[in-house]
Amino acid sequence: MPEILTHNTPDNYKDAPQLLIVSTKFDPHVDIIANKLNSRKVPFVRFNTEDFPLKASATIVFEGVNHKEILHFPGKRNVDISDIKAVWYRRPAKFEFPSEFSPAIHVFAEEESTATIRGLWQILDCLWVNHPENNRKAELKINQLIVASKAGLIIPNTLITNDPKEARKFVKKYSDKRVIIKRLGSGLILGENEASGIYTSLVKEDDIKNINRVKYTPTLFQEYVPKDLELRVIIIGKQVFAIEIHSQQSDKGKIDWRKDTLNLPHRVHNLPTEIEQKLLTVVNNFGLNFGAIDIILTPDGKYVFLEINPNGQWGWLEDLTGLPLSDTMINLLTGKG
Repeated sequence: MPEILTHNTPDNYKDAPQLLIVSTKFDPHVDIIANKLNSRKVPFVRFNTEDFPLKASATIVFEGVNHKEILHFPGKRNVDISDIKAVWYRRPAKFEFPSEFSPAIHVFAEEESTATIRGLWQILDCLWVNHPENNRKAELKINQLIVASKAGLIIPNTLITNDPKEARKFVKKYSDKRVIIKRLGSGLILGENEASGIYTSLVKEDDIKNINRVKYTPTLFQEYVPKDLELRVIIIGKQVFAIEIHSQQSDKGKIDWRKDTLNLPHRVHNLPTEIEQKLLTVVNNFGLNFGAIDIILTPDGKYVFLEINPNGQWGWLEDLTGLPLSDTMINLLTGKG
């Protein structure tokens, strides 16, 4: 595992950092980029958000029409926000507070910290990959389906409901094609000491018998789309990289390739220009500079949009295909892309 770099060494890099990376201490994607930035002597600073507010701090000053914002990091590294030209907003962790805080004090401290940092992000006017407010809009699957459809992409017939009657009607309507259930949110169920993932799955007889349970939580149903193969399309700035994931070569991965990712063949795919442009339209409409898009290529050659993850994973794709994803990301963040 590479060394976790939080910033370049000030003695070696005299220039103020123009790149801010917002994430968590345990993010292999950031480790890849940070090590490459370090080898290229590109000044940067990494804000691991679990350090706030106990180890890192923020100071915002307003004096008349003037204002100044400083982030203070461990190791006596202070960064003037006005120096920052680009932010890579990856996967920030929750803020951490003293364990002796009562639940009420913890909630108060978290709300005040969140308001401060979200306000700071609003002030920071520069290139974002991606701005958290745009991420929030893009993460909503209802938004995704509308935007993709308006861009001219094919989407699966879909129902989102917590009405058992509507769910039963939809399942019956598409029973000849089969129906799948997908998550609407993060797809994680958090336990006290662990988290378990929810994968896309086919609706089975037992699900139909217990379909009244949907009244407790809205559920996303979709017609099952036949697959020749699946694509993960990575968009970085204006660059589009499409990777084939041959999910149908594995029984475990046929419905959800994430169940058997590393055992599936991955190959570079040449997207039709028309599809590329439609995908760029989706990303642009959400104000994103990065997106990981999942698509099905059907046996009769149709491209069917499934979803976009504005903070999706891509490291394994670079490893398996040799595509220059990390270099392209660095070029975008440093103004060379």
